[in-house]
Amino acid sequence: MVLTISFCAVVSLIFVLLITTGLSGAITSIWFWSSLCLLSLLLFLHFTFRSFLSGLRNDIVALTSKALSHNEQIKHSEFRNRILSLVDLERLSDAIESIAEKATKDISELKRLEQVRSEFLGNVSHELRTPIFSIQGYLETLIDGAIDDPEVRDEFLEKAHNNMLRLHSLLNDLIEVSRIESGAMKMSFRYFDLLALATGVVSAMESTANMAEITFYLEAKGKDRDGKIMALGDRKHIEQALVNLVDNAIKYNRRGGEVRVALASIDSTVHVSVSDTGIGIPPEHLNRIFERFYRVDKGRSRDVGGSGLGLAIVKHIIEAHGSQIAVQSLPETGTSFNFALSRD
Repeated sequence: MVLTISFCAVVSLIFVLLITTGLSGAITSIWFWSSLCLLSLLLFLHFTFRSFLSGLRNDIVALTSKALSHNEQIKHSEFRNRILSLVDLERLSDAIESIAEKATKDISELKRLEQVRSEFLGNVSHELRTPIFSIQGYLETLIDGAIDDPEVRDEFLEKAHNNMLRLHSLLNDLIEVSRIESGAMKMSFRYFDLLALATGVVSAMESTANMAEITFYLEAKGKDRDGKIMALGDRKHIEQALVNLVDNAIKYNRRGGEVRVALASIDSTVHVSVSDTGIGIPPEHLNRIFERFYRVDKGRSRDVGGSGLGLAIVKHIIEAHGSQIAVQSLPETGTSFNFALSRD
């Protein structure tokens, strides 16, 4: 605006000189040549500043368009052929703030994932080290001469074998979790008799429950005319989830306790519940029990065995079926896990 006013003033001065003194008089006037020089300078500044603003506007358009593309708000076409204004600068400021906020969130998420990765590697190393060192110790003892003692030999071989089974189970669960989280595990959805599946799981684990003096109960409501409770899902993985839940219900129960598996068909949904009368879970641990390798009572968990991945696998399987698994628990009273499957 200043350049425009100055330009108009100089042009007016030149015209005044031409009118008052004529062309020959203006040519010999120092004011005339000074005005022409000033006019040339103003024209130079005008085109230079215009070129600078054009480049600046293009840069702002590109930066703002790129920033706003993350939020899908407006397109850079709105800035085309428009004079640079405070609105553009405000939008650029908002866009930069949006980029900074998103970058901060991304950095925080990367730090969290890095911490999770470090914890996971540490837990895996610890879980693998325990059975490997145990097997190594038993074998070294046998090599050092204990193999000649039949009683010691049989005991150590049995313990080494149990640790090998534990190691095998841990590796299988690690592979399963890796397949689930990477998306390599494919679900095969079919209609199947959920009641028959639950009956088979209870029967398969009844001997384990009897050894711990635990009583099984299987309840079923809403059976169809054929005595079935049909559900839609991946039968193999739902069986794996039920086995893990029932196994936990037995391990963390008390002698003389109960494990109850309940199915209830309501409209287009089958509700599944696995409950126990065991030691329960303190409230501060409930939101973390589905994390990999998380253990509420590390000492007891080591005694009863397991990989520490069972509930993480259950959670992934249930979520892959479009459902959520919920848990209710009271210390020294018991725990109940619940989820639902579709019938449609």
